Amino acid sequence: MSVLQSIILGIIQGLTEFFPVSSSGHLVIIPYFLNWDYVPLYYTITVHFATLAALLTVFYREIYRIIRSLILAVFIKSQRKENNFKLGIFILIASIPSAAIGFLLERYIQDLFTRPILVAFFLVVTAAVLWLGELRGKNVEMRIKERNSKEYWYKNSKNNNRKNGDNKKDYNIIGDVSLTGSCNGRVNFNLFISLIVGIGQALAILPGISRSGATISFARFFGIKRSESVKFSFLLSMPVIFGSFVFELFKSYTIIFNNDFLILRNLIIGFAFSYISGLFAIRFLIRYTRNKNLNVFAVYCIGIAIAIFVFYFFKKF
Repeated sequence: MSVLQSIILGIIQGLTEFFPVSSSGHLVIIPYFLNWDYVPLYYTITVHFATLAALLTVFYREIYRIIRSLILAVFIKSQRKENNFKLGIFILIASIPSAAIGFLLERYIQDLFTRPILVAFFLVVTAAVLWLGELRGKNVEMRIKERNSKEYWYKNSKNNNRKNGDNKKDYNIIGDVSLTGSCNGRVNFNLFISLIVGIGQALAILPGISRSGATISFARFFGIKRSESVKFSFLLSMPVIFGSFVFELFKSYTIIFNNDFLILRNLIIGFAFSYISGLFAIRFLIRYTRNKNLNVFAVYCIGIAIAIFVFYFFKKF
């Protein structure tokens, strides 16, 4: 791997880890398009760890509060009612599916990383997930607004004699439970939603299925606000990235440290550029999703998938 390749792949990893377009898929298709060798596993885990460092840089306050609350909750019962403790539990619960699937199927999944045509197919799946998640999320949000406006009318109407009480059952959407334990007219994370989002993250073991895209969209499917879905997705990625880094480093450390300096040089360069581009991607996506949906990334995934199909069949025939 040359210095230029290390730089390009590091930038791509940092951007696509957080943009919902599949980082693992891009680390397959970019070498495929440019006729490079497939990216070594030890390089992949190094640039993944760089994105974890970027997350720690942006969310270190939130991470500290979550870890502190989880530790204190072991000794102080009242801490278990705290917002950060519940959020930490949700993250742990959501991390279970990906940890289990990664451990059980890792040896079978590796072969998929040499098949660009499968990446193209899974990118189309990612595009569909992004679009359906946003469509469903908007629908739930509209129903919640309608419910709230009707409840407001019921409370303030002089003619309301509580005869419409049975109709309120129609307005209960999905687990209107906030992290603070109060209902505030919107859907928030609970254990069930967190587990489903974790299943979405587990699917991202397939190259072309975006981890951030799946987790954000699965949360949106329940009506979670887009900005909150993005933040939960970022926090949720940390245990998985760290766990995979430690696991793969244990498998690959002899390759890294028993070879010449060129390997370490490429790892350092890839780490640096992945970290910088990851910082940019995190901050950009947080700002972008405050007012805009993720459909533009769905269009991008379809465009890249079409390019892969065309390139594949052009080379084939």
